Amino acid sequence: MGHAPLPHSGFLEDWAARLRDAAERPVVGILLRGSHARRAATAHSDVDLDVLVGGSPYAARRAYLAETAGRVTHVSVAARDVRSWVDRLGEPADWAFGLPVTAPARLLWADPHWRPRIDLPVLCQPAEPPRLEELIAMLGKAAAARAAADRLGVRLAVADLARLCPSVLRPANPSVRVSSRRAAFAAALELPVAPVGYRDDMLLCLGLRPGGTGQLWAAAVRLVTGILPLIRPYAGEIADVAGADLADALVDGRLDRYVAQLARPVGHPPNPPRESSPVPAPRAGQWATVPVPDAPVTGVPSDPSGPAASTPARPSRLDPAIAARLRRTADGLVAAVVRAHESGEVLMVAWMDDEALHRTLTTGRATYWSRSRREYWVKGATSGHHQYVRSVALDCDGDALLVSVDQVGAACHTGHRTCFFTELPVTGAGT
Repeated sequence: MGHAPLPHSGFLEDWAARLRDAAERPVVGILLRGSHARRAATAHSDVDLDVLVGGSPYAARRAYLAETAGRVTHVSVAARDVRSWVDRLGEPADWAFGLPVTAPARLLWADPHWRPRIDLPVLCQPAEPPRLEELIAMLGKAAAARAAADRLGVRLAVADLARLCPSVLRPANPSVRVSSRRAAFAAALELPVAPVGYRDDMLLCLGLRPGGTGQLWAAAVRLVTGILPLIRPYAGEIADVAGADLADALVDGRLDRYVAQLARPVGHPPNPPRESSPVPAPRAGQWATVPVPDAPVTGVPSDPSGPAASTPARPSRLDPAIAARLRRTADGLVAAVVRAHESGEVLMVAWMDDEALHRTLTTGRATYWSRSRREYWVKGATSGHHQYVRSVALDCDGDALLVSVDQVGAACHTGHRTCFFTELPVTGAGT
């Protein structure tokens, strides 16, 4: 659908002159904003005009219905003090889900003194800082409303929580700029680095998909618990906004424990600590709530010269029933073949020991054992090319794993989507 024209060619000029004459204060500039400035207007779009005036801080809005040749057009006029208008460009837009804004504008008229400052082809507003503290506070409000059986309170709190999620996830994601509320909403839902099920949970919390109070609460908990490990590498940016203690709590696990405390039913005591398998493996597509280390964790060395390992080479919390089915190499490893969940494309092959498998199953983040560095590593912890685990299958011999993932970015360290990008010539009789 093409851009819908205005009622006539001189429509904007006529309205600029009319507004200058009718203004209560001296006018220094008039700008066209919104869908007509973006050349994305439809036949139903209104015309958004900013009238910038001098003097003390001032803001007023007027609405007009202009009828021309049988067609009625809604003209929406915002009168603003020019200084506060300029200052406002340095603040995040309240409709942009915390994302930075680049919105086209068109200057219709300007006082010569102010023209250099307001003749802007695009109006740029910065991103919102990652509002992690507010995100946690909103989860607390939702928990309080849930405990009080206040269903409306839960819905309001989780909707506010969902609107904060993109700003908190922004440091972990590629930069994106938006020009409209619709574009901001689409970008907020499609962030590439986000918890598994993020889009569905966002739509549910925002009230755009039907769901009961229990479903809304579960979605809010999944969002927060899924976001925490993704932003842990950006604790420094959190510290700049919310202070060092919240950033330290994000790193040392206190924040995870606080969220787990909020998630427990009222009057339900915390689970006693256990040495093995504290969390069941998630079903395909689920996001577990256990934090995962975002930096490599040194493992216990094994002796590669020994016989083939029928027992773990390093201490592990893996479920004994699963561990008993593994056939390991001499250094206690099984091969992990990683494929894309949606397409089935083989992405890479890596190695897991019992503990790496345990972490993969209980955190939803693909975790491997590095044979060269002799340490655990989480895919994407340093590169940002995260792997969110959808399912794990063990082969018939117990010596290989098939890991289906949602891959963010490239799987290969060379920057390729898959490690298998080098084709070899096949010259057999069947070719």
